[in-house]
Amino acid sequence: MTNLRRLARGEAWYLIFLLPALFLFVTAVVIPLATGVRYSFSDWDGVAPKLHYIGWDNYVRALRDSDLWSALWHTFKYAILLTILVNVLSLALALLLDSYLKFRNAFRTIFFLPSVISIVLSGFIWGYNYSQGFPNLLRHFGFDVTSPLGNPDQALFGLIVVAVWQGIGSPMIIYIAGLQGIPGELSESAKIDGAGVWKSFRHITFPLLAPSVTINMLLVLTGALKVFDLVYVTTKGGPAFSTEVMSTYIYRTSFDNYKAGYGMALSMIFFVVLVLVTIVQIGLFRRREVDL
Repeated sequence: MTNLRRLARGEAWYLIFLLPALFLFVTAVVIPLATGVRYSFSDWDGVAPKLHYIGWDNYVRALRDSDLWSALWHTFKYAILLTILVNVLSLALALLLDSYLKFRNAFRTIFFLPSVISIVLSGFIWGYNYSQGFPNLLRHFGFDVTSPLGNPDQALFGLIVVAVWQGIGSPMIIYIAGLQGIPGELSESAKIDGAGVWKSFRHITFPLLAPSVTINMLLVLTGALKVFDLVYVTTKGGPAFSTEVMSTYIYRTSFDNYKAGYGMALSMIFFVVLVLVTIVQIGLFRRREVDL
């Protein structure tokens, strides 16, 4: 009985230390989420002191909103392309910079530096590069180019270039850490057995990097799905709605069009989409790790 009391007293101390984090989680996540659900069933304009509840009308309207589906398509298109490019390029850089390359630490720093620059500043820098820097430079070589951000067919890809430039640093470091955790004896044994570079990477290096791949895919994809600041400071969803993503569409609906209730309904729908994507992604990659 005395041991049980001591155990209960020890558990109570653990709970006390959890209280600050639990308080922050409730105030920063649970309460805003519950408030958003409440507002999503109203036609609140974001200003009126009273709410007028309209039931499921906002959600029914969302399912018929062609702009919503376009923004969702742009969001997934941006996120999938960015996730693939960032992981492929960062893994290639990690393999290169984990080798016996001269000045590799300097190159690691150079490739990591863009990731510490704020996204807003990166948006302004690349907005200038696209509109004046690159066109003026290429004009000296006889090329007449215009900013891709002003072309509806190229604007989204122009944003992806900016996001790749800024986003490869952190995944590269994670991949380098994963590579350094692979025992060198395995690669040496593969070389002795006659395995080439590609076979060694395919059958030894890449399978053992599965945890790093899972982390990077999850972080990059979820971050890309929630993109807002880069789009807002560069194109604001234009031109011609070609770069409108879910975050900017929700913002514009809620604050520019004074339809906060409908904007909350869009936020709830997008929240459910993000949760489902995260669950599916974790399940797929965890299963891959177990299979390997």
